[in-house]
This record gives sequence, structure tokens and C-alpha cells, in this order.
Amino acid sequence: MRHLLLVFAVAAVQLVVLLEQAASESYPMTNCPTKSTCGQCIQAKNCRWCKDPNFTQPRCHGQIENYCAEEFTVDPSNSYQLIHGRPLSKASGGAAAAGTSEAQGSFFSQSHQQSSSSSSSSYQSSSSSSSASSIVQISPQRVGLKLRLNEVYSLNVNYARAEDYPVDLYYLMDLSKSMEDDKNKLSSLGAEIAREMRGITSNFRLGFGSFVDKVLMPYVSTVPKK
Repeated sequence: MRHLLLVFAVAAVQLVVLLEQAASESYPMTNCPTKSTCGQCIQAKNCRWCKDPNFTQPRCHGQIENYCAEEFTVDPSNSYQLIHGRPLSKASGGAAAAGTSEAQGSFFSQSHQQSSSSSSSSYQSSSSSSSASSIVQISPQRVGLKLRLNEVYSLNVNYARAEDYPVDLYYLMDLSKSMEDDKNKLSSLGAEIAREMRGITSNFRLGFGSFVDKVLMPYVSTVPKK
């Protein structure tokens, strides 16, 4: 009995998902007649514009056959333009890993961090190799896309991890008394970290920075000791 109820529950969930997908796909087409201009119409998903000067019905329509003559139907497709596509290169000797990835859409993000503390750093570097600016690990680098709203476009991206690519490893640590055990642990692992990184790249730099929070709430308790 429990197995039968579970089967019915799974079937009900699948039915709801299918109905939601069907509704989301049909909504843009049913919403097409509300678009009053060609620009608004061709931006909407699955909508077409009829530019026949003698047309008397709503010009913006869904994918309906024989609704408007083909020569008067405006239905632009998504377009792709390669702007910058330098071939994959190798920094030294060969590529350690390569492959192809499929991307759908993109975004840009910016992160900002603020601190009320001071920091200092020092670097120890090994031998240098070719400039990182001349290394290409992903292709294409820049493309132009013209897409309709809410339409997904799949873009193939090739990548290759170059050997001896420059790596900077920087540690920023709180040097207050409560972090003393962590500082000692990091100090003991410094040589091991450098050894492991040399197995990945010969162009490696290790840096260390420190800070101590100001004697202010909420970093420290300002309540006078009894």
C-alpha cells in the first residue's frame, strides 16, 4: 500500500512539473497580441510580427501557421558574432589539461572588502617565466550575442591549463593572541606548501600579510575588567 501511495505521489509531482512547463512555454505566445510595436514583439520569446500593410488582425502573434504571409513575417533568430578568438597557447612545454565546456548565459560580479586594520607583506619568488599576458587559456575571449528575452543560447568554450602559469599565493592572517596556534601551524607548513606548489608551476610566489583589529566593538570586549 505504501509503495502504491509513493508511486501516485511521484506521478502527481511529475504532472505538476509538466503542467508548469507547458504553462511557461505557452504564456509568451498568448501574451504576444499585447505587444503594440514591432520592437516589443520581436523581443518576446516565440513571438512574430506581421508587417503586411493591409493586415487587420493583431500584428504580434505566436508561432501560428498561415497567420501571416511568410514574406511579411518578422521573426529574427538569435545571432552570434566572434569578436576576439585567439587560439589556445602554452606558457611552457605543453598544456596540462584541456577540454570543452558549454556555457549558457553569463554574469559579472564585483566584490568589495573594507577593513579598519593595517597589513604588511613580503614575497619570496622563484625563477620567472614568460609573461602571463601572452598566455591564452580560454577561447573565445570575446563574443557578441543578440538574444531574445528569456531565450537560452548555448556557447561552446575551449580551455587548456598551461604549464608554468604564474601563481601568487597570499596569506592574510589575524596576529592577535587568539590566533597564535594557527600562526604556528601555518609557519610549520610554509616549506611544504612551497614544495607542493613547485610541482604545479615553477613561477610561484608566496606572500604573507598580517593585521590586528582595532580595540573596538565587536572585535574585542570593551567592558572594564572587575
